[in-house]
Amino acid sequence: MNERIVVVGHGMAGARLAAELHARGGDHSITVLGAEPHRAYNRIMLSTLLAGRIGEPDVELVEAVGPGVEVHTGAAVTAVDRAAGEVVTDDGERHGYDHLVLATGSRAVVPPLPGLAPMPERVVPFRTLGDCRRILAAAEGARRVV
Repeated sequence: MNERIVVVGHGMAGARLAAELHARGGDHSITVLGAEPHRAYNRIMLSTLLAGRIGEPDVELVEAVGPGVEVHTGAAVTAVDRAAGEVVTDDGERHGYDHLVLATGSRAVVPPLPGLAPMPERVVPFRTLGDCRRILAAAEGARRVV
């Protein structure tokens, strides 16, 4: 029996789990769904990337690849249908599962301060690779940063 494993979250935990399951072999297929549009990365190294001491390839994680492994980036899960054994992504795609792992991580907490809702363009939380890219772009040519 080919068991279907769906991992929601393509961060450090989700990517590592998929790699471990794949390395152990077995009669299963693994589908990893990540909301971010790029491959998995080491979030802990983002401050080093922001400081300019390393490049983006240095934060990328080794991913599980090969037969029986599907990785979908830019695929945010919007619903879990437990009765049907499916998850639904923001584009309406459905992925069936026998085992579901939620490895979604967290989001930056922005305090409810006046002037931050909606978030001004030049105010950027620092949690994701996308945030890091936005900070670097906003800071290019700047003399001061807070």
